[in-house]
Amino acid sequence: MRCPECGGEIGENEVFCPSCGAEQFGVPERTAEPDVFDVLEETENESGGKNKKKKVKNKDKSNSSKNQKGRKQKLVVIARITGIAVLLALAVLLVFIAAGNISAAKGRKIFDNVDLGRDADIIRSKTKADFLEGKVSSYGAVNHISDYNFICESEKSVNVDGIQLPEWAVLLKSDGDGSVNEAALYNFSVLKHGWMGARTAERLEPSTVEFGMTAKAAERALGLKPYTIIKESKENTSVYVYRYNYIDSESGNTCVRNFYVEVSDVDGKVKSAYDSQLDYLNLILGNGGGVADN
Repeated sequence: MRCPECGGEIGENEVFCPSCGAEQFGVPERTAEPDVFDVLEETENESGGKNKKKKVKNKDKSNSSKNQKGRKQKLVVIARITGIAVLLALAVLLVFIAAGNISAAKGRKIFDNVDLGRDADIIRSKTKADFLEGKVSSYGAVNHISDYNFICESEKSVNVDGIQLPEWAVLLKSDGDGSVNEAALYNFSVLKHGWMGARTAERLEPSTVEFGMTAKAAERALGLKPYTIIKESKENTSVYVYRYNYIDSESGNTCVRNFYVEVSDVDGKVKSAYDSQLDYLNLILGNGGGVADN
């Protein structure tokens, strides 16, 4: 491009001639970038008329939209990963819970299949369980719980306030002729959070369980799981023992009680219910853990 005054060469966007300094007219001025995101552009058709306006995407807005889309995609990926991690954690927890329930169910199944009045060999055959003769538990504490002649216990253990115990154990007592007259199931996994059992808001009155209830209905009424079940051939009854504790509103002391539900083995209905308070002080001081009935 040449200057109309002196004919010197000037740049395309020069406003003044570098040779003579004359102002150049008709040179397009640099315009600022539009602040708006969308620019409306009009085009002329062959007849000189204007076509319909079309929308032209601003480059800055396009980049901004891409960045926002990228951030959203990242958030979606993070949310999905977090969700998968939570689901995996829940799955692992459920597996552990299920494994504990399966183990406890195995002990209960063996116990339920023990026919009193039979000898140990017949019981072994029916239950398909390896009952060992003598006080031969792998856990010393079990041998001090009660007298027994045969035992079958879980391979897995549970820690109850620092004491290792089997998750469950089935103990059998036999009379002089070798027939089993008493069976006891100890579900120590119920006490895994503490020997005092589950915490309740207050004392559970014996009237909580009504005469004629089923054992399952009694369990639901108490909201507890039995940690011991004992059945005897003489009485044709089973006694369900529940352990729980609560804070006495008057003294502020922790009270630990056993709740007993006596169920008929004939019709499976509740015959009676009663409870007793464990002598917590004697248990702490190691004086034998006497029982004080109220």
